[in-house]
Amino acid sequence: MKQLNIIRFCYAPTGTFGYAQSENGVLYTVERPWLSNAHGISCIPEGTFTCAPRFFHKDGYNAVEVKGVPNRQDILIHIANVPKDVEGCIGVGRKLGILMGDWAVLDSKLAFEAFMAEFGSEPFQLTISQIKGATL
Repeated sequence: MKQLNIIRFCYAPTGTFGYAQSENGVLYTVERPWLSNAHGISCIPEGTFTCAPRFFHKDGYNAVEVKGVPNRQDILIHIANVPKDVEGCIGVGRKLGILMGDWAVLDSKLAFEAFMAEFGSEPFQLTISQIKGATL
């Protein structure tokens, strides 16, 4: 089973940001800020989870679901640039930047296509941790 490690380096009131090294290069991640794992408004807790392909009904494309998050469901990895683009999910981008005044990951569609080419066809393990020194 494939493994993806997301390492969070920024927990800010405006959002949570991390990165993952994959065969296709570095992917940056964007999530909502940590709000005690509250459904739809918080990033998920650190830990190891199983992920599997799933159709994203809201936007009409294939994505990946993160399963086994305590007290949460319907968590997807999908196209997103800024924290308000996700409702407790994880967005991916190719680089970091600012989008209309908000911290963001950029080139999300291209990053997501690369992510799906590598991880979108079968279940895999996802481990989320924080870089030493990053605090909630």
